[in-house]
Amino acid sequence: MAKFVFRKKIKEESAPKEPKSTKEKQNTTYNKIVKIAGNFIEAVDEINDEIVKIAQDGWHLLIIVCALFVVSIDKVIDIAEWFVLKSLVLIGRRAHDMRIKIIQHKNIIIKEATVLVLAGIGIVGVFAWATDYEYSYNGRPLGIVKNQSDVLEILDIISDELSLEYGSNIEINPETDITFRPVVSYGKEIDDTDTVLKRFTYMGEIEAQAYAIKADGKVLAVVENERIANNVLDEIKEIYLSDERSVEYEYVGFVEDVVIEPYSTKLTNVLSMETAVQKIRSGGQAAMEYTVVAGDSLYGICDKLGVTLSELKEMNPGLTEKTMLHAGDKLSSQKEIPLLTLKTIEISKIAESIPYETEYQKSSYYYEGESIVSRSGSKGKASITARLTRHNGQVVDREDLEKEVIIKPVNEIIVKGTKPVPPKKGTGTFIRPVNVGIYSSYGYRWGRLHAGIDLAAPTGTTIKAADGGTVSFAGWHSNYGYMIIINHGANTQTVYAHCSKLYVSAGQQVFQGQRIAAVGSTGRSTGPHCHFEIMINGKTVNPANYV
Repeated sequence: MAKFVFRKKIKEESAPKEPKSTKEKQNTTYNKIVKIAGNFIEAVDEINDEIVKIAQDGWHLLIIVCALFVVSIDKVIDIAEWFVLKSLVLIGRRAHDMRIKIIQHKNIIIKEATVLVLAGIGIVGVFAWATDYEYSYNGRPLGIVKNQSDVLEILDIISDELSLEYGSNIEINPETDITFRPVVSYGKEIDDTDTVLKRFTYMGEIEAQAYAIKADGKVLAVVENERIANNVLDEIKEIYLSDERSVEYEYVGFVEDVVIEPYSTKLTNVLSMETAVQKIRSGGQAAMEYTVVAGDSLYGICDKLGVTLSELKEMNPGLTEKTMLHAGDKLSSQKEIPLLTLKTIEISKIAESIPYETEYQKSSYYYEGESIVSRSGSKGKASITARLTRHNGQVVDREDLEKEVIIKPVNEIIVKGTKPVPPKKGTGTFIRPVNVGIYSSYGYRWGRLHAGIDLAAPTGTTIKAADGGTVSFAGWHSNYGYMIIINHGANTQTVYAHCSKLYVSAGQQVFQGQRIAAVGSTGRSTGPHCHFEIMINGKTVNPANYV
């Protein structure tokens, strides 16, 4: 078995009896470090020797490794103990030297420390002087104040002022609604209490306790208080209620389930009474269809419907400024409708017309197919007591309770012709299509040829065929409006323009004097009249020379 020799050297270091110079101290420390390093190398050499011996005695490997570990631990402990002792000695010496220096420079140190303390106090004072508080309402910064109390002490006044101005119950919670943040306010405006009050007063994001008018659970309008909400509903009712003494109401109420409830909202959402009435009266939209009438233009239709041209185009894809409108065309639009439906049941006396009947008589004086009104009918009048059910003023149901005839109706008499119809072809002669004088003759005017004559007459006056023939065109024709062209043969045609109604169609044969249209003012026209032209061999001639 290998023998282990453990060498341990302990050197007692005694305190120096007398101070040494810095160079001597450095040499002593260097010598000690060299000596420790030599001891460490010597220990490593011994370990190597032992490892060689262990390698020769392999069956003692485990025991040798453990022994080497213990030896290494002892060496490390020795070194650590020396290092700790040496450090404590050096710390003690440094502390002693520092104490000597402090005693020697006491006055200077006190002076410099005093300057630093005063400078620190000055910096803290300046920072405190320039630091104020930014105050916010529900996260929204409003301004800067010197002290938090500048805001907190007037919150009650702010709440009272807002409640008085808007009529709503407005409460500001200082713990949940108001927050402060320290800020450096140098060069910034500092709010006084009056400015703070103004900032809150003109802020629309404040939460307000108001009242909502609801219909079937949907909020229609929010107003300041319950009294104003009731006044709004009363105003809506007054719009549709009659002031006539002859009307007796059995029921007045809304079709919808209308309630008034407390409601929390932003102050900007609270409406005035007038605005709430207007919103409920016309805040809805409903689709409608507009029928074009004679004389309509796009801009005129927009004025009638209360929409812009771009809005009308949006509701009618394909519509442009160049679109030609014809009477009877349909355009889609929208109309305003109320958000509430007022239902009334009333007992009322109403004056109502009584329709007349029509009697037919025959006469050989007129051609077959012609009908002439011999006597115009007139409506009668009756006084009726009825129970009327209205929705927003419009009658939706009626029950007649009593009826009294005041004026009896007069029947209309229409005479139908029985005289045989003449041949439906051209005769070569012409009659005037409207038996009136010429108010605008053939020829040049305003630098252009007026290719016919104008026969002025009231709208609806009968226009007759100037001669027999075949209708080659009947319809709308640009500036001529509703127009008819009749082919009489022998390269002869007649034109009838600006009609309000057409009684014949293309391909139909007509005889001279037959009613073909009615006087109107369609197309480019300055008033109701019949524009009459005669064309021979494709060229216009002066009709006054032929009729």
